Amino acid sequence: YIEQTIDLNQICIEHPAATFYVRASGHSMVEKGINDGDLLIVDRALKARHGAIVLACLDGEFTVKQLLQERPFPALLPANPDFQPIHLLDGQELEIFGVVTYVLHKTKLG
Repeated sequence: YIEQTIDLNQICIEHPAATFYVRASGHSMVEKGINDGDLLIVDRALKARHGAIVLACLDGEFTVKQLLQERPFPALLPANPDFQPIHLLDGQELEIFGVVTYVLHKTKLG
């Protein structure tokens, strides 16, 4: 029995004014369940903590990686052994745009 429709905005979005969708591109996060073409829900209201998957802008380039808050500089860790971790160097610009809270992807048919 269907009592009501499912609204993914109600289920997946805690901070509507600070949440947006982005499309993933690439294969660097496949071991965390993020595939090329997936839809990511990103919440700007959440504080990026150690271990969070974040949408970041590093020196003008967007990337989705796991945040490691190492001293003296943070690092961005891929979830694919074919990619190298990004260890931030002095002088590099890193801006965290938000925390990835959900990943939506289409199942393969056939």
